[in-house]
Amino acid sequence: MTNKAYNLAVGEIGTVEWADGSNPKVVQYFKDAGHAEVKDDETAWCAAFVGAMLKRAGLSGTGKLNARSYLDWGVPVELDDAREGDIVILKRGNSSWQGHVGFFVRADDKSVTLLGGNQSNAVNRKSFSISGAQLLGIRRLPERKSPAQSSTMQASAVQIASGAGAGVAAVGALDGTAQIIALALAGVVILAALWIMRERLKKWAGGDR
Repeated sequence: MTNKAYNLAVGEIGTVEWADGSNPKVVQYFKDAGHAEVKDDETAWCAAFVGAMLKRAGLSGTGKLNARSYLDWGVPVELDDAREGDIVILKRGNSSWQGHVGFFVRADDKSVTLLGGNQSNAVNRKSFSISGAQLLGIRRLPERKSPAQSSTMQASAVQIASGAGAGVAAVGALDGTAQIIALALAGVVILAALWIMRERLKKWAGGDR
């Protein structure tokens, strides 16, 4: 979930652009979001901030610096169902491509409050009007399956059981060289399934569902 990212974002409140030079904390947001080539705090950084918080929380952002890229991230959420930490995308100006993105804090009939970066050149909580179709979307990371619920993990478990069963059958039904070959093949099947299971666990720990 995005709550960990939101909690990390809270800890960044007060970060501001420097009047002289570039704040290294803002530059680090770009780096963490996958854009180490950006070395200044003059480049729009709301999407970099969201991407950096997701990355620090062990999750994946869009890897892009345009706010509207988050319209394709996660799953859609209605405003009435929005929760603290959901990601909100707003329209900016009259542009068909520019936008703003931040973490949902709260909303009322006229405005939505976001915790975000590059809000008046700082990380803060700020309210934005949602009249005139300013609200483009709200997104949430889908609920993660537990490792046991993963279809890949389940398939690996079946494969391990099958390999073990084949090994047992080989011991009882075959003799000599044939028995050794059957046991070796069963061992290969089990090892392959264990490797797949290990890789799946690594991906799950990194935020994969």
